[in-house]
Amino acid sequence: MPPGPGKKSKSRPSGKPDTPGKPGKPGKPGKPGKPGKPGTARAHGGPERRPRARPGTSGTPRAAAQPPRRQPSPAARPASPRPAVSLPADAQAELGPGFRAGFIAIMGQPNVGKSTLLNFVLGEKLAIVSDKPQTTRVRLLGVKHLPGAQLALVDTPGLHRPSVHRQTLLNRYMIEEARAAASDVDALLLVIDASKFAEAHKAAHSDRRGAAGKDAEDADRLAASAVPVIDSTDRFIVEQLAALKKPLVLAINKVDRCKDKTLLLPLIEAWSALPGVSAIVPISAMKGAGVDRLLLELCRVLPASDALFPDDVLTDAPERLLCAERIREQLYLQTQKELPYATAITIDRWEERLSDRGKKAGERGVVVLSATIHVEKPNQKRIVIGEGGSRIREIGTAARREIEPLLDCTVHLELFVRVDEDWSRSRLGLREMGYTQQSGGRV
Repeated sequence: MPPGPGKKSKSRPSGKPDTPGKPGKPGKPGKPGKPGKPGTARAHGGPERRPRARPGTSGTPRAAAQPPRRQPSPAARPASPRPAVSLPADAQAELGPGFRAGFIAIMGQPNVGKSTLLNFVLGEKLAIVSDKPQTTRVRLLGVKHLPGAQLALVDTPGLHRPSVHRQTLLNRYMIEEARAAASDVDALLLVIDASKFAEAHKAAHSDRRGAAGKDAEDADRLAASAVPVIDSTDRFIVEQLAALKKPLVLAINKVDRCKDKTLLLPLIEAWSALPGVSAIVPISAMKGAGVDRLLLELCRVLPASDALFPDDVLTDAPERLLCAERIREQLYLQTQKELPYATAITIDRWEERLSDRGKKAGERGVVVLSATIHVEKPNQKRIVIGEGGSRIREIGTAARREIEPLLDCTVHLELFVRVDEDWSRSRLGLREMGYTQQSGGRV
């Protein structure tokens, strides 16, 4: 019988890859040695190491030229050496001489592709992605380095208008995170989903064609009048953003899902009529279409400034946060619609072991992690564990495979499951999960 609410259940996978062992030969990745005796492995007592800059750099961002600026943490993770999207060939001539830099908040409804866009722009997976609404919960900074410009992109939780009666404190926290991000930046990037309008238009066309007989032209006319080009939530969001009096660029995302590209014309026309929209760019964040042109429009609205970060910095997010997010992503992917989104991950143990051989001698060779998956109901705990621990084993294995390239070392991951009833509706519950305002995430 599982423990009652509030009691931690040690529900680690039975497979060896996720069980920490005593110090010794690391062996092959994912295969730790024999389990050590309790208390023989000393946990890392200080704050966890943040992602480091490349050798030869201080890892400390240069001071911004135009205050106020939101300053990053003292150390940051190195940028990926993999190639990523850049500006169009004629961009430098259009932008002119001088350097531009600034912070840009990526705003929009849940599931419009904000995190997917950030990852594509950076050329590296920084933000987690899933089909579950409100996957992004905290502000996450990603720095894009371009010839003559530097974009400090801030991914934000999805903006929405939840029912007052159903709104939890977690909902309110995420909305405040997004609003705070919008207030602290130089420019705004609003992302909308073109496929939603296309699907609504197609459904209305089908209904109206039946009512109008077989006249396709009449059906198109009736469908166009029945489907609002800008839905009420997007209109609410843009009104809120316009009040900030900041440059606003609109990205019409998921155009690859629109078979009839003529449907983009009424979207562009309707959004162009709204005040405060500096530019409109149709894109596909998944396939990369139009993203280079979007970067150019973002550079246009940034102020002249020195670079805010060294050219090898990707993010200021601590490794502990990034690892917890990778576990939560795999939790969502493995459980799909079985598990409500009100789950959280906390890192309970972070132990680093230095390598004593090879090219990485003296550097971090192994990280031992213990993490707790927090759910709100006992039945959710059973879903996470799975039959005979099969599901939590799959979650742990998949998460470890995501974390190892992130930390560039072998990872031993141990997972627990704990029931904390209605934590998403309690201020104490939010604090215990690390969702604290003005922290930018977990602490």
